[in-house]
Amino acid sequence: MNEYIDLLAYFGIGSAHPGGASLTRSIFEKVSINQDDLVLDIGCGTGQTAQYLAKQFKCSVTAIDHHPLMVEKAKKRFAKEDLPVQVIIGNAEKLDIESQTFNFILSESVISFTHAKETIKELARVLKEKGQLLLIEMAAEASIPKSMKEEVQRLYGVHDIYTGEEWRSILEEAGFATIEEIQTHSSLISSDLDEIDLSESIPMSLYDVWDEHNEMTEKVHGHIGYIVYLASK
Repeated sequence: MNEYIDLLAYFGIGSAHPGGASLTRSIFEKVSINQDDLVLDIGCGTGQTAQYLAKQFKCSVTAIDHHPLMVEKAKKRFAKEDLPVQVIIGNAEKLDIESQTFNFILSESVISFTHAKETIKELARVLKEKGQLLLIEMAAEASIPKSMKEEVQRLYGVHDIYTGEEWRSILEEAGFATIEEIQTHSSLISSDLDEIDLSESIPMSLYDVWDEHNEMTEKVHGHIGYIVYLASK
């Protein structure tokens, strides 16, 4: 059970990753997807980015999330927009997908919530030769105190908080031959809550998690940022 992920699901927060939807769209001004590409949005949440990709690039998008409520809200979004996005409940560490299926995979602050090495190897497996993985993840600065790191791990239920160089090493170990860092304002950790889809009934305990999250966002400033890597097989 991860109460932070439950919070995102019940509140229906469209872009909880660092930088939010505005960061994603700015990245895709530099990163192009072709209409014929098969695209996987791993940890799709309520489907905001998958919706953007399907409409912007007219490509075939598969959206996967492990949280049933996220999947329900994503399906509602795509039905409303009449978008042919395939939505699947799945585990990023063990995908029920054939090897070398996708041309492009997007992961927005998802892999930190899994066992990163296993997940990235799995994403490499389902990615076609010469395929690309766009990775947006929180990244620890060298200055982060051990006690703060442990607080963040507890609140968000993440297994570890890697530095940018550690993320690069994990990608290399998984077989990615080219890893390009896309420059953004790396100190930005907050997201722009430009969209929510509230559930009718929200557990009261999640409001406490929300307050703690807001406090943590201020506390980690200067100690945790994010990285954006475009990795190719």
